[in-house]
Amino acid sequence: MGEPEVVLDDAVLNLSGESAGEDGTDTSSPFFVSKKAAAVLKHAILRSYVVPFASKVGKYAPDGRVVYLDGYAGPGRYEDGTPGSPALILESAAQIAEFRQLDCYFVERSRNNFRSLSTLVGEAQKQGLAAHALQGRVEKHLKHVLTAAEGAPLFAFLDPFGLGVSFEALTDLVFGSRTRQGSTGRHATEVLLNFNANAVRRIGGLLTSTKHSPGKPATLSAMDAACGGDWWRKEFLDSANNTEAVNRITEGFAQRVGKAVRAGSWTVEVRNRAHHQVAYHLVHFSRHKDGMWLFGEAASLAQVEWRRACIPPARSDTLFDPIDTFEAEEQERKAQWIKRIMQNVEDLLDRHGDFIVDHHQAQVMAGVLGEARALHVRAAIKELYKSGKTTCNGVGEVRQLRVTRPR
Repeated sequence: MGEPEVVLDDAVLNLSGESAGEDGTDTSSPFFVSKKAAAVLKHAILRSYVVPFASKVGKYAPDGRVVYLDGYAGPGRYEDGTPGSPALILESAAQIAEFRQLDCYFVERSRNNFRSLSTLVGEAQKQGLAAHALQGRVEKHLKHVLTAAEGAPLFAFLDPFGLGVSFEALTDLVFGSRTRQGSTGRHATEVLLNFNANAVRRIGGLLTSTKHSPGKPATLSAMDAACGGDWWRKEFLDSANNTEAVNRITEGFAQRVGKAVRAGSWTVEVRNRAHHQVAYHLVHFSRHKDGMWLFGEAASLAQVEWRRACIPPARSDTLFDPIDTFEAEEQERKAQWIKRIMQNVEDLLDRHGDFIVDHHQAQVMAGVLGEARALHVRAAIKELYKSGKTTCNGVGEVRQLRVTRPR
């Protein structure tokens, strides 16, 4: 995406602690059931982001080749036939095949899941797509994939059911090895990973538990490795409740990863229903502002799909259609986002007199990050223009708009 202009926000690594069966099959895998609302959000982000990412960074890559790594691929499809992330990504690869080569590497530990995944990959190969199925732990194949990705942009999706790759593997291997390459590999390296909030609550609980647990030291040590040290233990113990603990550990991890790899990041909360506590976070790391903006757009659009997926089915004994209520609620959300952005823009004008939107993404989107997107920023600026509070009329590329006070 060119030279990086880093914006640092929130980030966190996956710390899930579910166990797997003897054959590597995860007994809590969502693939044993139909697709849940949480998966809708995850998949909507992938659909909305991977194609724009590959299209943009592929312009600077030899032969338009972009590498995609799914480190915890699963079988590729759910039991009810709906596509999992590998099937969705292969659809994206076919969509852009005429002008970009999305070279896909899917890693899966479970032998049963791998058989299904191999079938999916074989079908893709027959269509002329570049796809590879690798059996085993992602750590076993990471160096191989990174070597294959030399000189090409890389997008890595790390969505484990158990503990994810270590802090060291993420910072030194995934990002560190790419830093030593040419400009394409160095800057066009992005990671989307899963952080399991339930696991943070559960593993953190071991710190105060009086129960004897033979596996306690190993579990805590594994958490240390994932977080890049034992700093998270104090954060958990100093928190008033589990919600605060998850937030503090998320923020702490973001700072450490961001500093280590010089990347900005997004954090998206994922729930199965609006009234449920956070199940996990999806965290995106990028070294370039283009990636930060593109992912923000994808996250916003995905949130709409997730909210729609949470709509209860219509009932014959009620006069109200949930769809109608949903649309009204969406309009109210947009109005509130625009109002908040208007206030953010006025605050920036008070501090700077004038500014370019692209230079202040986090400040412009404060309070609505991951929910609002560029069209809401434009609407807010237009409202300020109508009320005479800026000379910027909101016309043009949103990121490049210069917002000024009237003289």
